[in-house]
Amino acid sequence: MQFSELYLKLKEQLDTYLSGGLTAEQLKPFSAQFGVYEQRNGLFMVRIRIPGGDIDAAKLLTVAKIMKRHQIEYAHLSTRQDIQLQNVRAEDVYWVILACSEAGMPFRGGGANTLRNIMTTENSGFSAADVFDVQPHARALNQFILNYDKAFALPRKFKIGFFSGKHELHYALVQDVGFVATVSGGRKGFTVYGGGGMGRESALGLKLFDFIPENEFIRCAVAMTDLFYDHGDRTNRSRARVRFIVKNIGEEAFIELYRKYFAQTPAYEADVKQVIYSVPDRKSFERNDTVSSGFDLWRQYAVASSSQGKDIKTVRLYVPYGNLTAGQLEKIVLLTERYGAGFVRLARTQDILLPLVHESVLPELFAALNRDFTEIDLVVKSFRGHIVSCVGSEVCKIGVLNSPAIAEAVAAELDGLFEHNQERKAALINRIIDAIKISGCPNSCGAHPIAELGLQGQKKRINDKLEEVCMIFRTLSPLTLGVADENPKLVADIPALVRKYIANWL
Repeated sequence: MQFSELYLKLKEQLDTYLSGGLTAEQLKPFSAQFGVYEQRNGLFMVRIRIPGGDIDAAKLLTVAKIMKRHQIEYAHLSTRQDIQLQNVRAEDVYWVILACSEAGMPFRGGGANTLRNIMTTENSGFSAADVFDVQPHARALNQFILNYDKAFALPRKFKIGFFSGKHELHYALVQDVGFVATVSGGRKGFTVYGGGGMGRESALGLKLFDFIPENEFIRCAVAMTDLFYDHGDRTNRSRARVRFIVKNIGEEAFIELYRKYFAQTPAYEADVKQVIYSVPDRKSFERNDTVSSGFDLWRQYAVASSSQGKDIKTVRLYVPYGNLTAGQLEKIVLLTERYGAGFVRLARTQDILLPLVHESVLPELFAALNRDFTEIDLVVKSFRGHIVSCVGSEVCKIGVLNSPAIAEAVAAELDGLFEHNQERKAALINRIIDAIKISGCPNSCGAHPIAELGLQGQKKRINDKLEEVCMIFRTLSPLTLGVADENPKLVADIPALVRKYIANWL
């Protein structure tokens, strides 16, 4: 996929900015269409779209080499399965984009009023909970829609997700279009939801179809794209999402309108290439004294069964703050090639899944994680860095609060709670990480509206003083959004509140 003409236009804008002919605000309407945003420190974030978070070792190594070449401090794994390169110099942005594109990671959309990264169930294809593997559908739609111009000239951002079964319903309900894998009458297909989203006035999507055949998913996505292109509010950015069309015309009228668009949309051919996952052969590893201390506890929470055989596992690498340096990415590539199947999946928890790992190499892999990554905690020795949050106001120009700092304070409390009970900690690690999500503002980049315990940063005047506070959201089921407490809590009180909440699980 080549977009060289678009990239050259971006380079012209960046050169004008560097020469003083454009301000950062004047540059943003153009650069944001590529997922390029100025940070609070004057450097730039460059967002690499990774459909479904699926990236092979060669591409991951390319990202690391680009980071080294351009002295990029770190890559941030987002909750939408992107890779965000942080602290990129303006003069390097074009060359970073060009290098990524030449390696098969093209830049179109990813920011501004365009299609964002297509989300999927990160362990789809090797999870026992799958109805079927939805990764090929995400890839096929991404390939098609990169050339669908309307998807990159919309009234506001637009999000699509594919999910491998009803256990992922919550995520499907907060997409502009959400596909949930299902089987009816022996045929594979999707239940389709639309008009959901998180942010200001979050809303759950409506069921548009109980079932569509598997080959109709492109038609579904295009129909919603066209509807949004035609009916989205281009006069008021704060009310320009698909969910506001639903709010304005009502649920029944919206479903009727969508089905009208669907009926007039061509049945596009879907280039779905099913994947046969190749499991590497491994020599047997016999348990002996070389097994590292803590292995059994780590295995309890970091290793999951797979659908590829009883000896084949999926290993979760817990990435603190979702941040990795170039050197750390290179080491993860080596892990992938030595212990895995040559690819990884980026998780919505800002972690990395290492799929198709043979049972026999788990002790050796655990030893490598402790030996070769001494500067980063990939095994949750501490909760520090492992509570999900957005990048926060220290980096993001629209952020209200420093959400990673809140997450760090919460982590310190949880470390204290489990200090003398490591076995219980191991049993609860994944539940805790999945339960707590923090966003530094209402934009919901931390996905707090669908968290069991979501925190949204804001500032509020209390007794004539502007205070940093968090709205507390609690979600009770996959069919509801989090309900906010009436009274926000001071940021200083949040760690103790979370500790008390989690202590009830002990």
